[in-house]
Amino acid sequence: MKITLLPSEKGDCLLIESGDVAILADGGMPGSYAAEVRPFLGRFAAAGGELDLVYVSHVDQDHIAGVLQLLEDMVQWRVHKHKVANNRPSTKPKFDEPPVVKRIWHNSFKALVPENAGEIGTMLAARANTLSSSGNPAAIKLAAAYSNIANSIPEAIKVSRRIAADQLDIPLNGEFNHLLAMVRGKNAIKLKPGSKLSIRVIGPFEKDLEILRDYWNAWLKDVKNANAVRSLKEWLETNRAGLPAGTIGLSIDDEIGRRAKVTEPNLASLMLLLEETKAGGGVTRAIMTGDGHHEDILAGLQHHGLLADGKGLHVDLLKIQHHGSEHNLDRDFVKRITADHYVFCANGEHENPDLRIIEVLLKSRLGEDHELSPNPEADQSFTVWLNCSSQYLKKQIEAKEKAGKSTTKLEKSLEHLELVEKALAEAKAESGGKLKVKTLKANPLVLEI
Repeated sequence: MKITLLPSEKGDCLLIESGDVAILADGGMPGSYAAEVRPFLGRFAAAGGELDLVYVSHVDQDHIAGVLQLLEDMVQWRVHKHKVANNRPSTKPKFDEPPVVKRIWHNSFKALVPENAGEIGTMLAARANTLSSSGNPAAIKLAAAYSNIANSIPEAIKVSRRIAADQLDIPLNGEFNHLLAMVRGKNAIKLKPGSKLSIRVIGPFEKDLEILRDYWNAWLKDVKNANAVRSLKEWLETNRAGLPAGTIGLSIDDEIGRRAKVTEPNLASLMLLLEETKAGGGVTRAIMTGDGHHEDILAGLQHHGLLADGKGLHVDLLKIQHHGSEHNLDRDFVKRITADHYVFCANGEHENPDLRIIEVLLKSRLGEDHELSPNPEADQSFTVWLNCSSQYLKKQIEAKEKAGKSTTKLEKSLEHLELVEKALAEAKAESGGKLKVKTLKANPLVLEI
């Protein structure tokens, strides 16, 4: 199994390859998609690569925005090729043609809410404004999360439009009978007959989607944001027609893992367990967590019979949920679920990865006897991966300065990421070779297991 950690700013974007199967997990932010992901996928396509699955873990902008841009790129290329084929003038897109997308898994906005739910409003934006005026750092961080969701709703609706039969005609949730993607039975899914890769859905459960449906209905019924409503309506009207035929101060344990601090969309993240059969026997396992909560990950693993009550599980790779936010895992989780490779998708924004999460993770593998995971594999060497670095952020800051743009947000992210790198470097030096650390330099990180 080969996993490429693509730069995605504060979001997620990973390409997973197993034999002849390729999966794109989320798309990151618009800026990182344009600068990094788009050219990478162009090279991937030029080499004959196709995406058997693109899945959107959930609707937050830092996961769905890059996927929407991928679909928009596909539209531009399809229209261009259609015009050329019909001897009509057309300007070639200024970017390489993206790969074919064979299917999408995404719990779409349309599927979650009834048609008559009401117009799109600003309940989330209003909540964000209220929280952001608080002096409480946790409230300010939650405000940013709600603002992020408010921005992502129109993008989610646009994704649904672009993959429709009269546009790109990409099957949605086909393996779930075109219904919501969630934990149902215990059978694994194969994207190709005879493939060595199997996929088990470990989240969300139906109850999480029911909560999210109620949440969206309340959001939709609020009509305060007339500008946002008008803007989205104009976009939908412009794209009403199909494409041309043929185109388509407490203790650390009191501070982390608090489910009540996780937004409803994050709790409804699509989470997957990828299992690749090895040639010589055995299975390679990778847990893809989106922005989910540790309780749901454990419940999903238990559902599939991979985790007994009070017991642990060791996997090859664990994508740390929600960019290493303090609310999505606790000390018990990292002691129960250990890995050879821990992947963080974060660039320091919103103080992610959280230093407390880094601390409990490292202690579960390098700490005192009472802090260590009881898993037998916990004594093995392991690697922490981060799809960003202070070096990379400094280059971004330099580029923005030359362009005369503000660097305030990046400088704040850099300040935090340097603390993260320092903590990891100190732990590595004291680990006696047990800990390795991999961070982004120039090219996307490639992890092979």
